[in-house]
Amino acid sequence: MCQYQSTNASPLRSPSGLLLAMFYRVIVPLALLLTLVLAAPARAQCTEMWVPGFGTTGTNNIVNALAVLPGGDVMVGGEFTTAGGVPASRIARYNPTTGIWSALGGGMNSTNSVVSSLAVLPGGDVLVGGFFITAGGVAANNIARYNPSSNIWSALGAGTSADVMAMAVLPSGDVIMGGFFTSAGGAPASRIARYNPTTGVWSALGLGTDNTVRALMVLPSGDVIVGGDFTTAGGVAANRVALYNPTLSVWSTLGTGTDNLILALAVLPSGDVIAGGSFFTAGGVQANRIARCNPTTGVWSGVGAGTNGVVNALAVLPGGDVLVGGVFSRAGGVFIGFGIARYNMTTEVWSGGAGAGTNGGVNALAVLPGGDVIVGGRFTAAGGVAANNIARYFPGSAAPSITTQPLPVVTGPSGSAFFGVTASSGSGSSPLTYQWRKGGVAINTIANPSAATPVLSLASVQAADIGSYTCLVTNSCGGTGTLSSAATLTFVAPPVSPACSLADVAGALSGGLPVPDGIVDGNDFIEFINAFAAGC
Repeated sequence: MCQYQSTNASPLRSPSGLLLAMFYRVIVPLALLLTLVLAAPARAQCTEMWVPGFGTTGTNNIVNALAVLPGGDVMVGGEFTTAGGVPASRIARYNPTTGIWSALGGGMNSTNSVVSSLAVLPGGDVLVGGFFITAGGVAANNIARYNPSSNIWSALGAGTSADVMAMAVLPSGDVIMGGFFTSAGGAPASRIARYNPTTGVWSALGLGTDNTVRALMVLPSGDVIVGGDFTTAGGVAANRVALYNPTLSVWSTLGTGTDNLILALAVLPSGDVIAGGSFFTAGGVQANRIARCNPTTGVWSGVGAGTNGVVNALAVLPGGDVLVGGVFSRAGGVFIGFGIARYNMTTEVWSGGAGAGTNGGVNALAVLPGGDVIVGGRFTAAGGVAANNIARYFPGSAAPSITTQPLPVVTGPSGSAFFGVTASSGSGSSPLTYQWRKGGVAINTIANPSAATPVLSLASVQAADIGSYTCLVTNSCGGTGTLSSAATLTFVAPPVSPACSLADVAGALSGGLPVPDGIVDGNDFIEFINAFAAGC
C-alpha cells in the first residue's frame, strides 16, 4: 500500500556520457547556484532553541489547530478572541517574517464557537472545521472555506450536523473530513465524509465509523489513515484506527488497532505511520500513547518507552526526527520537561523540546518551510520565557541531506570524468562545503579545485585515477557531515592492434597467405576462422 522505490541508472558513454558530463558540469552547478540565491537567510546558531519574543502576546485562549499557507504564513485556529493583541474570533493569520497578526474578517462570531481543524487546498484556500454556525458573517455549519487573497468566507453547502475535528487533502484535491457528525451536505454520513471543493459535492464513505474520527493522514499511496475512538469502520471491526482506499472506496484494518483513542497521526519518510493518543497497546504490543505501524503489513511496534501522558500532536522534522506534543512530562522513561519531546527514529533516543518545554499542554504542531515549528496549545511559557498559547521552536541544524548521489563513470586514457552531488543543507545551516575523496582519502583541493565543489572534474584520466570516489558534505554548523555513496571510475584500455590484418584473411581466400597454394579449399576456410578468432 505504501511503498517507496528508488532506482540507480547505469552510466552510458558517448554520446550519453557526454550528456551526463554536461549535466554535472552545467546543470548541477546552475541548480545549486539558484538554490543558494533563493534560500532564506540562515539563523546563526545551530543548536535547538525556542525563538524569543514570538508568543509573548500570542492568543488569549487555547490554540487547537495550525496550518501553513503556500507563502509561509500560518493559519491559527482555536478558542481565542484576540491574537497578537488584535481582535480575532477563533481564527487568525500570522506572518512569521514580519511578526504581524491579522484577523480573518469576523471569524467565527457565534457564541461558544471553536475551530478544531484546518486544511489548505491546492489552490491556497483554507478549509476551517470545528463547532460554529457562522464564519465571517456567513452561515456555515461547522465547516467553511476562506480565501486568503480576497479575505472572503463561503459555506460548504449544508455543512455538517456536528463538529469537524480532522481534515486531510487527497492528491486529487478532494478533502476527507472526520468528526462527530452524522450527516454532511444534508445527507447521512457517519463521522466521516468526502467533499469535492470544485463541484461542492459531498459523499459518504460507506458506513463510516461508529464513533468520533479525531485524526486523518494521507499516505504517499493516496490511502487514508483514519484514527479516533471508534470500533468499526465501513462495517468492519477496527479498533480506533483503519485504512481507507478513496479510489476503491474500501475499508480495511491495521492489525488489532489500539486499546484507546488515537488523537494524532504522522507519516515518516519510510512510509510508516506514527500514531499518538491515550492508548497503552497497539497491535497487541505495549505502546504507551505513541506507536509505529507499517501500513503495508499492519505490524505495530512501540516508540521507545512512550510517554507518561496523552499525545495530541505529531510533526516530522526535515531531518526525520519526530516532534511529539501533548500533556506529559516523561518520554522514553526519563523526564524531558513538559508538553513536548523529540524522538530520533534512527537512534531511538528521546530528548526534550529545547530545555523546559512548555508549562501546559500542546495541541498542534506545524512545520514552516525553513524547518522551524509553530507550537500551539494551552500554555503561558515555552523554554522558560513568556509564550501565550503559541510559540516558535527552532529544532537545530540537521545534517545535510544528499539528494543526488554520484554516478559511476567509465572512460579511457586521456579522457575526462565527472562526479556530481546535489545536497540540501537542513534548517539554518547553509552554506554547504564539499570535499571529494578517492579511496577514502581527501583529494588535494589546491591541485584540483573542483574537489571542493559539488562537481568533481578529472581531466586526462590515467590508470592511477581508477578507484572509488565519495563526497563529504558539511554545513556551517560543523559536525561530521554527510558522506555520499561511492561511485567508481573504471578505466578502459585501448584495443590491442591484431597481429594480422583483414588483407591477410582476404589473401587466404584468393590463394595467398596463409596457404599460398593457389587453390581455395577447406584448409583456407579453417585458416580464416582461426584468424577471425585471433582478432584479425
